[in-house]
Amino acid sequence: MVETLSPKHIPSEPCTTERDTHYNGVFTTALEGGIGYWSQCSKYRWSVATDNTDARPVEARDFLAVIIEVGDGDGDEQFVIDRSVISRGVRSAHARGGWADYHADALRDLYFGNWEDVDYDADTADIIVQFGLFGEQRYS
Repeated sequence: MVETLSPKHIPSEPCTTERDTHYNGVFTTALEGGIGYWSQCSKYRWSVATDNTDARPVEARDFLAVIIEVGDGDGDEQFVIDRSVISRGVRSAHARGGWADYHADALRDLYFGNWEDVDYDADTADIIVQFGLFGEQRYS
Protein backbone atom coordinates (compact mmCIF):
# COMPACT_ATOMS: atom_id res chain seq x y z
CA MET A 1 0.00 0.00 0.00
CA VAL A 2 1.27 3.46 -0.90
CA GLU A 3 1.69 5.87 2.00
CA THR A 4 -0.02 9.22 2.00
CA LEU A 5 2.32 12.20 1.65
CA SER A 6 3.20 14.43 4.59
CA PRO A 7 1.09 17.61 4.85
CA LYS A 8 4.38 19.53 4.52
CA HIS A 9 5.21 17.98 1.14
CA ILE A 10 6.02 20.31 -1.77
CA PRO A 11 5.30 18.82 -5.23
CA SER A 12 8.41 18.29 -7.35
CA GLU A 13 7.53 15.49 -9.79
CA PRO A 14 5.91 16.52 -13.10
CA CYS A 15 3.25 14.31 -14.67
CA THR A 16 4.85 11.89 -17.14
CA THR A 17 1.96 9.60 -18.10
CA GLU A 18 -1.67 10.02 -19.10
CA ARG A 19 -2.69 8.41 -15.81
CA ASP A 20 -0.64 11.03 -13.94
CA THR A 21 -2.33 13.84 -15.88
CA HIS A 22 -5.87 12.47 -15.40
CA TYR A 23 -5.37 11.79 -11.69
CA ASN A 24 -4.11 15.38 -11.32
CA GLY A 25 -7.23 16.48 -13.23
CA VAL A 26 -9.53 14.55 -10.89
CA PHE A 27 -7.69 16.10 -7.94
CA THR A 28 -7.99 19.69 -9.20
CA THR A 29 -11.63 19.15 -10.23
CA ALA A 30 -12.43 17.88 -6.73
CA LEU A 31 -10.66 20.74 -4.99
CA GLU A 32 -11.93 23.49 -7.28
CA GLY A 33 -15.49 22.31 -7.71
CA GLY A 34 -16.39 19.03 -6.04
CA ILE A 35 -15.66 18.84 -2.31
CA GLY A 36 -16.08 22.40 -1.06
CA TYR A 37 -19.55 21.76 0.37
CA TRP A 38 -18.19 19.33 2.99
CA SER A 39 -14.55 20.39 3.40
CA GLN A 40 -12.28 23.35 3.98
CA CYS A 41 -8.86 23.37 2.34
CA SER A 42 -5.78 24.80 4.08
CA LYS A 43 -3.16 23.71 1.52
CA TYR A 44 -3.57 23.06 -2.20
CA ARG A 45 -0.62 22.26 -4.49
CA TRP A 46 -1.42 20.93 -7.98
CA SER A 47 1.70 22.04 -9.85
CA VAL A 48 5.43 21.54 -9.59
CA ALA A 49 7.13 24.30 -7.62
CA THR A 50 9.40 26.43 -9.78
CA ASP A 51 11.48 29.56 -9.34
CA ASN A 52 10.67 30.73 -12.87
CA THR A 53 7.62 32.99 -12.53
CA ASP A 54 7.33 33.30 -16.34
CA ALA A 55 7.04 29.56 -16.92
CA ARG A 56 3.67 27.91 -17.50
CA PRO A 57 2.74 25.80 -14.44
CA VAL A 58 3.55 22.11 -14.82
CA GLU A 59 1.02 19.62 -13.44
CA ALA A 60 2.46 17.63 -10.55
CA ARG A 61 2.36 13.85 -10.22
CA ASP A 62 2.87 14.31 -6.46
CA PHE A 63 0.01 16.80 -5.95
CA LEU A 64 -1.25 17.46 -2.44
CA ALA A 65 -4.08 19.11 -0.52
CA VAL A 66 -4.80 19.29 3.21
CA ILE A 67 -8.45 19.55 4.26
CA ILE A 68 -10.76 19.26 7.25
CA GLU A 69 -14.37 18.08 7.20
CA VAL A 70 -16.90 20.84 7.85
CA GLY A 71 -20.07 18.87 7.09
CA ASP A 72 -20.91 16.27 9.72
CA GLY A 73 -17.33 16.11 10.97
CA ASP A 74 -16.05 17.99 13.99
CA GLY A 75 -13.47 19.88 11.93
CA ASP A 76 -10.43 18.83 13.97
CA GLU A 77 -8.94 15.99 11.94
CA GLN A 78 -6.80 16.88 8.94
CA PHE A 79 -6.92 14.75 5.82
CA VAL A 80 -4.30 14.69 3.09
CA ILE A 81 -5.50 14.22 -0.48
CA ASP A 82 -2.75 13.01 -2.79
CA ARG A 83 -2.23 10.56 -5.65
CA SER A 84 -2.69 7.54 -3.36
CA VAL A 85 -6.11 8.86 -2.25
CA ILE A 86 -7.22 9.44 -5.85
CA SER A 87 -5.96 6.00 -6.93
CA ARG A 88 -7.64 4.27 -3.97
CA GLY A 89 -10.84 6.24 -4.62
CA VAL A 90 -10.97 5.22 -8.29
CA ARG A 91 -10.48 1.55 -7.35
CA SER A 92 -12.96 1.57 -4.45
CA ALA A 93 -15.71 3.55 -6.17
CA HIS A 94 -15.39 1.43 -9.32
CA ALA A 95 -15.56 -1.78 -7.26
CA ARG A 96 -18.67 -0.60 -5.41
CA GLY A 97 -20.57 -0.13 -8.67
CA GLY A 98 -24.22 0.84 -8.93
CA TRP A 99 -23.50 4.38 -10.14
CA ALA A 100 -25.54 6.39 -12.63
CA ASP A 101 -24.34 5.86 -16.20
CA TYR A 102 -22.16 8.99 -16.38
CA HIS A 103 -20.28 8.22 -13.15
CA ALA A 104 -20.04 4.52 -14.01
CA ASP A 105 -18.51 5.34 -17.40
CA ALA A 106 -16.03 7.81 -15.88
CA LEU A 107 -14.97 5.40 -13.12
CA ARG A 108 -14.59 2.55 -15.60
CA ASP A 109 -12.48 4.67 -17.97
CA LEU A 110 -10.27 5.95 -15.14
CA TYR A 111 -9.89 2.44 -13.69
CA PHE A 112 -9.00 0.78 -17.00
CA GLY A 113 -7.06 3.71 -18.46
CA ASN A 114 -9.38 4.49 -21.38
CA TRP A 115 -7.84 7.96 -21.65
CA GLU A 116 -9.38 8.85 -25.01
CA ASP A 117 -12.91 8.28 -23.68
CA VAL A 118 -12.61 9.44 -20.06
CA ASP A 119 -14.93 12.27 -19.04
CA TYR A 120 -15.65 13.21 -15.44
CA ASP A 121 -17.14 16.16 -13.60
CA ALA A 122 -16.96 17.67 -10.11
CA ASP A 123 -19.52 15.15 -8.79
CA THR A 124 -17.43 12.21 -10.01
CA ALA A 125 -14.27 13.76 -8.54
CA ASP A 126 -16.10 14.25 -5.23
CA ILE A 127 -17.12 10.58 -5.16
CA ILE A 128 -13.53 9.52 -5.88
CA VAL A 129 -12.10 11.67 -3.07
CA GLN A 130 -14.69 10.44 -0.56
CA PHE A 131 -14.01 6.80 -1.43
CA GLY A 132 -10.27 7.45 -1.29
CA LEU A 133 -10.44 9.08 2.14
CA PHE A 134 -13.34 7.31 3.85
CA GLY A 135 -14.00 4.14 1.84
CA GLU A 136 -17.58 5.32 1.27
CA GLN A 137 -19.67 8.25 0.10
CA ARG A 138 -20.49 10.26 3.25
CA TYR A 139 -21.82 13.36 1.49
CA SER A 140 -23.95 13.82 -1.64
